[in-house]
Amino acid sequence: MSTLQITNGRVIDIETGNITKKTLYIKDGKFAQGKVGPADETLDVADAFLAPGFIDLHTHVFNHPLFRHGRLAADRIGVRQGVACVVDAGSSGTSTIEAFPQFVHATQTTKTYAFINIGSPGLPHITEGHASRPEFCDLPGVVKALDQHDWLVGVKVLASASHTGSFGLEAVKLARKAAEISGKPLMLHIGNAPPIVDDVLDLLTTGDIVTHTFHGKIGGILGYRDKIITSFKAAIDRGVIVDIGHGRSSFSFRVCETALAQGMPVNTISSDLHRGNVNEYAISLSRTMNKLRALGMSFIDVIRAVTCNPANAIQLSEFGCIAAGKPAHLTIFKDVNEPIELVDAEGETRTAETQIQPIGVLVDGIHHDVSESL
Repeated sequence: MSTLQITNGRVIDIETGNITKKTLYIKDGKFAQGKVGPADETLDVADAFLAPGFIDLHTHVFNHPLFRHGRLAADRIGVRQGVACVVDAGSSGTSTIEAFPQFVHATQTTKTYAFINIGSPGLPHITEGHASRPEFCDLPGVVKALDQHDWLVGVKVLASASHTGSFGLEAVKLARKAAEISGKPLMLHIGNAPPIVDDVLDLLTTGDIVTHTFHGKIGGILGYRDKIITSFKAAIDRGVIVDIGHGRSSFSFRVCETALAQGMPVNTISSDLHRGNVNEYAISLSRTMNKLRALGMSFIDVIRAVTCNPANAIQLSEFGCIAAGKPAHLTIFKDVNEPIELVDAEGETRTAETQIQPIGVLVDGIHHDVSESL
């Protein structure tokens, strides 16, 4: 039995948005109701914020030697950047998914879940369209894998010319069917046409996730005179979840701020971090969070977009709140009153007047210092 007390922290109540300075108590890796006797360890966070452990809903961390696109250790963008949980977005399909525990879970501290790709090879090479060839889609295998592995949280499908080419909507339809049978969400990657974004959005239902939502490519969610296209509004009305998925080429300040000005939501903030953008473009989840703050998204809404919102989206009951009896997943961060110039995937810049800077994270009550650049 071990106990930890965290003192001088500003605890964020995710539901109400209230912030209270108090001591948190952790016993045997879980949040305790109150003081549990003399603590084995005290962590003084010196007025930093305490939030439920940050979740990055879209990453690529299948660190398998054959996957040049991924090959990024979960801890590199997880606990070492103040993120308690990362979700791999379809790096593995049915032909590779059984290797995921060996190359990820067995070697990493960060809590790691995954969407399984509808295409059996997954994403060994990002530009070659493997995952969207209908003959490679494995509906029975995906359904079976989702039933067997509780760390699989949904189905991933790509629908953009860079990955789909001339293969049409067949992969999207098969992925939607797999998600329906399994009772899991579908994560849909959108990008440059074809296919037409209206056609793929029309296939989504309540709880599905659209990622790379605010990319700057032709044929996205902005139509004539930069008005939001009808199919995107309809998808939101059906309860489709809007995710960022920044990546190397999939986030535009102009598109996002135009959408926000028209009342469109940002439900979840994710980085789409992989080997090709971890040192520039995306860099970290917190960097992406600060970009949304630069566009006027409120502090509490930004925090919700990396805590309770993604936890609810993929049904992670142990994440999303600070409550007695729950596993002690916690992100410790400062909100530094220092402007920072930020660059989107199109090369445009905006300035955030303050910046969220994680300084530590707890996973199952174990503390880790941030040790990577943010």
